[in-house]
Amino acid sequence: MASYKDRILDVIRSSDVGLTTVDVAKRSDVSKTTVIKYLSVLRSEDEVEFVEVGPSKLWRIKSHTERSPDVRETNLEVEPLPVIDIDLCDGDEKTIHFSFRVDPEQICSLMKRAKKCICTVADSY
Repeated sequence: MASYKDRILDVIRSSDVGLTTVDVAKRSDVSKTTVIKYLSVLRSEDEVEFVEVGPSKLWRIKSHTERSPDVRETNLEVEPLPVIDIDLCDGDEKTIHFSFRVDPEQICSLMKRAKKCICTVADSY
């Protein structure tokens, strides 16, 4: 006979959209209390995850190709920000060079107000 853990995982794998805790318990023929304990363990082992749908949690197998579990899926496409190069010099040939991705208008506006550098947007991303 399969272990509780295997039975619970098999039941969750068989669902396309996920199952509530009660559904997992019924389909795996394991008590709700035991299912709750195993779901907690499986979640900490990064095997399963839940999605909140209204007041319910739907348990599903964790896809290991996803990013972190806290990142919500979206259909938005985000363009990468351009690379900004900033050189800070003190006049004695000591220069600090920074390169990072940021909205060029925001950082250049700030740096121009400080009159500390000339901002240029790099051609390559």
